[in-house]
Order: sequence, then C-alpha cells, then structure tokens
Amino acid sequence: MKRRIVLFILIAVLVVFGAACRQQPPPEQTPPPGQTPPPEQPQDPQGKYEDGTHEAELEPDERGWKAVVEVTVEGGKITAAAFDEVNEEGAKKSEDEEYLERWGTAANIDASEVYPKYEEDLIETQDVEEVEVITGATSTHEKFQDVVKKALGK
Repeated sequence: MKRRIVLFILIAVLVVFGAACRQQPPPEQTPPPGQTPPPEQPQDPQGKYEDGTHEAELEPDERGWKAVVEVTVEGGKITAAAFDEVNEEGAKKSEDEEYLERWGTAANIDASEVYPKYEEDLIETQDVEEVEVITGATSTHEKFQDVVKKALGK
C-alpha cells in the first residue's frame, strides 16, 4: 500500500515538473507607450529582375563553342529564355544533329532536350541557382548558369 502511495506521489511530481518545464512561447513584444512599431518591409511588387530583354555571351570554350542567352523579363519575372551555344560561323549546337547524337550516345541522354529543359527550369524557378543539373550535361549547366548570371547582372 505504501509503495502505491509513493509511486502515485512520484508520478504526480513528475507530471507537475514536466508541465512546468515545458517551453513557453516568448510574449509578443509591443513597443513602449508613445512609440510605433517599425513598418514591415514591403515586398517588391515588380519581382526581382529588371524588365526588358537581357543578352549575354561567354568566351568560346576549347572546342570553339560560346554560350549565348537571351532572357526576357516582364513584371520583374523571367518569362522567356533562349539559351544555346554557337560556333564561329554562328551555327547552333542545339541544331547540330550529328553532335547531339554523339553527345546523347556518350552521356546516355536525349541531348536535344538539354537546352529547352534548362530554359524551362529557369522560367519555373525564377532563379538560375535553382536549375538542377542534367546528368551528362554538367559543363553545359555551368555555362548556362554563368551566361544567365551575366545577362541578369548577377
């Protein structure tokens, strides 16, 4: 009988102690009388990019291809992107079927989808850092990020 009473008291003490130790949320802070709270920072209603068409290009790589991009921004948001790599003659890598076939076979990817996928992801994420790399197109991803940052002045 005494054991039950001691056990009951011990459980009651633990319950009370546990409730007392629970972390309480901090009280809402109000400014002292006569002071107004600081205004909340307004969100940029236009978005984070300057409206217009932004173009950039990188220096040619060791194979003679240079990354080029045209990014369209409306209402502060990226609405279109055209990314490619061009050679000295102005030929687009994305239209070189022989190159795309070799690249696709070597990397085991559909190389014709790489450029449009990076463009779509940029429009969707609105942040070139959030565009995920496509396995087999890592160097193209790096060029894409660099040229978009250059175009947007980042």
